[in-house]
Amino acid sequence: MSTRSQLQQAMAALRLSLAEMRHKEEQLDATIGQFRTQLRRLPRQTIYGRAPLEMALSAMGEIEERLQDAEANRRRLLMIKKAAQDELAALESVQQVDEARKLLGQLKQQARGNEPSCETAAEIRRLEQFIAQHSRRAEQTITANFEERRER
Repeated sequence: MSTRSQLQQAMAALRLSLAEMRHKEEQLDATIGQFRTQLRRLPRQTIYGRAPLEMALSAMGEIEERLQDAEANRRRLLMIKKAAQDELAALESVQQVDEARKLLGQLKQQARGNEPSCETAAEIRRLEQFIAQHSRRAEQTITANFEERRER
């Protein structure tokens, strides 16, 4: 299997994971909203006699625990989501650098033996700068991710 297709497969897997994470985040947001609504309604129900005080206090305690757990799960999910987004961005940079290198190679091949036009020379410089900048960025992200894994 080629490196390019491995890269594309890794990116596709990350995109699927991110979609799953967005769905889970939406579920948690809905759950958190529901718990907050319940916490707002219970005191009124007690005030107007629809819920006994002891039952309301007990229910509010349980709801608060569930709310805290849902909020903690959301925070953890967002940490995982950010790591996946960073990884995807690094892989996308690698892919863009690869494509820019191929284009640069083609332009240099066309310019061999001839004086390149101003537009071609400008495009070659732009691609070289793009490759240098994005290579450094991808290297920094990949290195940071590797060091994080090593520290665990």
